[in-house]
Amino acid sequence: MWFKNCHIYLLKDENQETAESLAEKLESHRFSEVGRQEAERVGWISPLNRNLESLVHTANGCHLLCLRKEQKVIPASMLKERIEDRVKAIEDAEGRKVYGKEKSALKDDILSLLKPNALTKSSHTFGYFDFRNNLLVVNAGSNGVADTFVQLLIDSLGSLGAVKLIGEENPSAIMNQWLLSALPEGWALTGQYELKDLKDDRVAKFKDTQATNDLITDLIEDGYWVQKLGFQYQEAFNAQITHDLQIKSIKYSDELVGENDDIDKSEDYARFDADFVLMSQTLAQFIAELKPIFKVNSEKD
Repeated sequence: MWFKNCHIYLLKDENQETAESLAEKLESHRFSEVGRQEAERVGWISPLNRNLESLVHTANGCHLLCLRKEQKVIPASMLKERIEDRVKAIEDAEGRKVYGKEKSALKDDILSLLKPNALTKSSHTFGYFDFRNNLLVVNAGSNGVADTFVQLLIDSLGSLGAVKLIGEENPSAIMNQWLLSALPEGWALTGQYELKDLKDDRVAKFKDTQATNDLITDLIEDGYWVQKLGFQYQEAFNAQITHDLQIKSIKYSDELVGENDDIDKSEDYARFDADFVLMSQTLAQFIAELKPIFKVNSEKD
């Protein structure tokens, strides 16, 4: 249970939700299979195993949730061919051209015929509440995936009272300054950079270069801004931080991951719990340091 891409939200209000009260509220949006005429469906499942009943798994005060999404898979090439065949049949039979609005209606009809027998693909998104630190952390590779998770939470709970990390100063400006001077204590560069010239959208990317690079300094002086920066945090993990404070491509250190190696491999849930606790504690410590560095406004409304 190791998150790779973290979207971090601050909970604005004191929250006293328990695992039981959360599970009760999530129940109204428990996952059920996508319907015959539906394109997709989302809902909550057990984060331990989709065949288990409990929708919330709690360890060391953190509540883990899992969103399951099922989508009907209809290849675009198949749909295109079916539409072309139907259009040709109409044009040949009636001696007329088929235009846009009618083609759109034909597409809807064909989709209705294909959906009931279409295969489905599934995906899972995990997130957890850490109420002691007023955090919601979602493991998502894109804003869209994170937004789907958060929206289902709002639909389930009624309200959420959470905001994404927002700095009082442009995070890119802070990271630019790091590269011109020094990183915070306990942080180190890993040689991955992505910078952008906001005037003409030119992008410069560097991978596995040396930790210090004179060309990077030249680019910053020429008006480039850091969009993504590779860093090492303590001895815990390597990752990339983006201009909007997402934490991506997290790779935890062998030492950290190995702390639970003494747990018998046959004890799957025990190892799952131990890893989840270790990860959430590590991320809580990291986020606590991240907030003042980027002047994140955590005042409650």
